[in-house]
Amino acid sequence: MAGEAAERENGLAFASVPVRSRRKAKVEPLRLSPTAVSAFHQCPQLYKFLYVDKLGDQYSRPKPYFTMGNHVHATLRDLLRLWPPERRTAQAAQKLLEKNWRRYRTGFKDSQDEQRWAEKAREQLKAFVEGHDLSARPVMLEEALEARITPGLVLRGRVDRVDREPDGSLHIVDYKTGKMPAEADWLQLELHALALSLSRRSAPPVRRLSYLYLGPSELVSTALSPGSLEQVQWDLLGTARSIRQERRFRPRRGPWCKGCDFRPICPTQPDVSATNNDIDGQLELWDDLNGW
Repeated sequence: MAGEAAERENGLAFASVPVRSRRKAKVEPLRLSPTAVSAFHQCPQLYKFLYVDKLGDQYSRPKPYFTMGNHVHATLRDLLRLWPPERRTAQAAQKLLEKNWRRYRTGFKDSQDEQRWAEKAREQLKAFVEGHDLSARPVMLEEALEARITPGLVLRGRVDRVDREPDGSLHIVDYKTGKMPAEADWLQLELHALALSLSRRSAPPVRRLSYLYLGPSELVSTALSPGSLEQVQWDLLGTARSIRQERRFRPRRGPWCKGCDFRPICPTQPDVSATNNDIDGQLELWDDLNGW
């Protein structure tokens, strides 16, 4: 007892000092979409501007092909919701397009430019009605998906359309209103298939992926093997790890620079023309720009 008293007098009563454990700062899960993954692969600086700095609202300009594409997507969704299929006519598609077009009309240089894009939308819808099966009963239309890959990684996306095949498996269809590339990049639909498989575990397996290019009205498809989604998941984890470890997000110059909204603040200051008024390839951003 005397020794304890002496320790207290000398300020050595360690047992009376509260010990506080250090708490690790909570790290928010990384949320990726197919568009975000494509943006990082294409140009890390673009990814940073969009998803780290969140400058999209500040720098993104309305674009006619986004407006047209959004309205065509919405019209196809509304058209395929009509039942019975006999109601899915060219006239019905045109009325639905007019209704959707009134929602907003941004990105056009003038009324003549708007009419040009509206006519392009009408032609794509007319070709769809005349050249594709209108009796389909999609199990999903314009539906959002979100799946937790790991505690630190969430995959999200929005599928345009999912059909059920005769064997009971699922077929993901993505509409493309832009130019048809020389070779299809299946990453977007593979990630959609992964998100669908993980978020709807009771759903049948996805066995087919298709891009429907509405301009030429051409369907391009590929089969999805039972074990391929495992590789897709590993690749996604690798991309997520690269994003987490990235510090500099260096810009990568390429043909995409000409239409990039962030040219005024890009470190490379690319000296390229931005007169192209059409969209190339398959990277369509409106899902992300609409809150994803």
